[in-house]
Amino acid sequence: MTDTAHVNEATPLYLEGANGKAVLVIHGFTGYPGEFYETARALNDEGYTVSLPRLPGHGTSRKDFYTTGWKDWLKHIEESYKELEEKFNSVSIVGLSMGGVLALILSSRFSPERIALLAPALAVRDKIFYTTPLLKFFVKELPKEWTPEEGDSSDVITLGREYWSYHMPGQMANLYKLMRIARKGLKNVKSPALIMLSQIDKSVPLKAGTIIEKGLQDCPFKKIILQESPHVLVSGKEKQKVINEVIQWLNK
Repeated sequence: MTDTAHVNEATPLYLEGANGKAVLVIHGFTGYPGEFYETARALNDEGYTVSLPRLPGHGTSRKDFYTTGWKDWLKHIEESYKELEEKFNSVSIVGLSMGGVLALILSSRFSPERIALLAPALAVRDKIFYTTPLLKFFVKELPKEWTPEEGDSSDVITLGREYWSYHMPGQMANLYKLMRIARKGLKNVKSPALIMLSQIDKSVPLKAGTIIEKGLQDCPFKKIILQESPHVLVSGKEKQKVINEVIQWLNK
């Protein structure tokens, strides 16, 4: 499994910090590291060493994406976490959407200092999503509407045409598998958790937060509901609030 060349904004980021603590930042399903560059640099300014990997099959092409699955994504993130754990006594995790799902799975298996879950996909709005374990045997992909926004870079437009202009049942079924693993492992999560969701998120409903709350056992958490943020919480109107809340949470 070898990816083709990724777009520039999908380049992984590793920033050395000075406070002796590390943060693993995980982007979402069909996402890319560039969505988190601003957050990563803000964390680094606070002294953290930040690792922002690119998940296999992401940031390149749909053809690459189809050669990967949940095992590849989870393995890559586990390896990234272990690399940090070998060097630092304190490792925290920040994850968006599927990245939040992966953060929960890691937290059920390891012992991160703290976790920040941004729009964690423990539930999704699209009802078709829950049929994908069966649908994937009949449909490879379906076109869907995606329109570039003013100011989008050429990289983002490329990724939009490759990834966000299609429903991909087989890949969505891989996310569904991770979701089920994460739900099952919630009882084993002991790391203090920040849960951030948006009222107007078109992908992940507020129900996702409720599922996490009910599943966590004797685990401290804080939940914040945003009012104006899109699914990618670190790119919307309230992005500075999101970044500030994440930093405050990790600094506790």
